[in-house]
Amino acid sequence: MRTILLDDALYATMEAERLARTDGGLPVCLCVTDGCGDLLAFVRMDGAAERLVPIVIAKAYTAVRMRATTEAFRTRLLDGGLTLNDFCDPLLTSLPGGVPLLAEDGRCVAAVAVSGRALADDAALAATYARLLRERLDPARGAD
Repeated sequence: MRTILLDDALYATMEAERLARTDGGLPVCLCVTDGCGDLLAFVRMDGAAERLVPIVIAKAYTAVRMRATTEAFRTRLLDGGLTLNDFCDPLLTSLPGGVPLLAEDGRCVAAVAVSGRALADDAALAATYARLLRERLDPARGAD
């Protein structure tokens, strides 16, 4: 999987926003970060609450740092009797809706996140968002 470019982040974000706008669900915030967790693209749909902005950024950041979906990270916390404080990083969140894009060598290329709907809905839309970006970054493996 190649390195993410701004055009890739913008393309996937606008496609995910279009899907979110037309699926009849609540408005959301969407974002893409690079492999370090730094913000590349962000959208707050009309009507999405302002409080969602730091949440969606934290979801993407967490997906990068933990090299796992935020849903998997949440499970890890619950199963291990851990708390977010155990990781000594105040930017982490365990709310589902963040998905990392990992290269075959384990390197994190990017992450996407969604916030604004029920947690399961955020996670489902984030999975679609990640697929859109993955198809752009690695067309041969996009459907995996």
